[in-house]
Amino acid sequence: MYSVMGNKSALVTYLLWSTVGWFGVHHFYLHRYRHGFVWLWTLGGCCGLGWFIELWRLPCYIDTANGRNTASCRQKHGGSFHWKRFTGELVFSMLLGVLSVSAIPKDVLMSWPLLAGLASVFVAAGLCLSGDG
Repeated sequence: MYSVMGNKSALVTYLLWSTVGWFGVHHFYLHRYRHGFVWLWTLGGCCGLGWFIELWRLPCYIDTANGRNTASCRQKHGGSFHWKRFTGELVFSMLLGVLSVSAIPKDVLMSWPLLAGLASVFVAAGLCLSGDG
């Protein structure tokens, strides 16, 4: 029986991953929108490193999208904290923090030098704390 979202094809997923995967298109196909936006903004997670590592994670992503979240695909780390997720959120949020500081005019930054550090820290903290786990 088909799920509400429909069965997602492994062939289509791997084709998307191999051709436009740096832009997260395969995640959008699998309805993993947050992951897709991270890939879109970071060109495949740290400029392709995450994209390459995902080659081994794609079967679990496909199973989850098709409603077959098997025990081998579930993370067994106890609790909601996991160091890999935390590190990824921290790197991505700091990237967005630096991007937000670049929008502040230079003359404002010269008169308020602590503003750059505070802005990036607040953006990073806000993004890390707003995740749904």
